[in-house]
This record gives sequence, structure tokens and C-alpha cells, in this order.
Amino acid sequence: MSNKNMNNEITVYSSKKELKHILYCIHNDLKEYNLSNDCKFRLSVVIEEIFINIIKHGYKNVEDNKVKMSYEIEEDPLAITVEFVDEGILFNPVIYMDNLDLYMEIIGSNYKESGLGILIIKNSVDEITYKNDNNQNMLKFKKILE
Repeated sequence: MSNKNMNNEITVYSSKKELKHILYCIHNDLKEYNLSNDCKFRLSVVIEEIFINIIKHGYKNVEDNKVKMSYEIEEDPLAITVEFVDEGILFNPVIYMDNLDLYMEIIGSNYKESGLGILIIKNSVDEITYKNDNNQNMLKFKKILE
């Protein structure tokens, strides 16, 4: 194992087909750490939820927009910080993560169609932040991997 942090950045189109590439890049860079299948699965679920929500809600399933994803792998403790940047419809999911009563009131009976991703993400990461800069959504999370 190396003793330095690893950074990587990729830009992909807003297409569900790109998810496989995103996951491959991250898991390939994490290979040397021999993560459990459970840990890899939980990380994949969070990344998939965020990426698919950007496509579905931010870009309304239009596939020719761009999504930038950057990540940093840290050691001691082993963790990954991932940031997604898009220019889709502005939306701050962290507001709803911090007020689940409001969130459940808003999604109401539509939870079967949509909405549980925010709960999955909130319960799967150690830190999450959102900011809007220059009409860009910037969602960043950190997950401890040990």
C-alpha cells in the first residue's frame, strides 16, 4: 500500500451507460486495499444513487450533458471522498437529509416511485455536503472504508 493520498477526476455524459465506467475507475483504484464485498457494494450503491438522480432529476434523462466526478482516497483511516458536479436543475438533497420529517411530507405516497435514495445515501456515508457555485450542483460525500 502506498502512503499518499490518491486523487482522480473523470467527466462523463449524463447517461446510465457511464455508471459502469465510473464504478470501474473507483473500484480499480481501491483494489490494493482489499475491501470486503459488502464495503464495495455499499459504496457502489451510494455512487449509483447520486449519479442516477443527477441524470433523472437534474438533467431529466437528457444524455448529452456532462457530469464531473472527482475522488480522493485517503489512508489512516482509509476513506474515500467523492464529489459530483453537474449543471442540472439546482437541488440540495442535504436539506432533506437534515429534516427527514419535511422530506417524508413532501414525497408522501410517492415514495414507491422515488425518494428513498436520499435516505439510503444519508445512512451510508459519514459526511455529506452540498453547495451551489456558478449554477453548478456540487455534492460531496466522505465514506470511511474500514
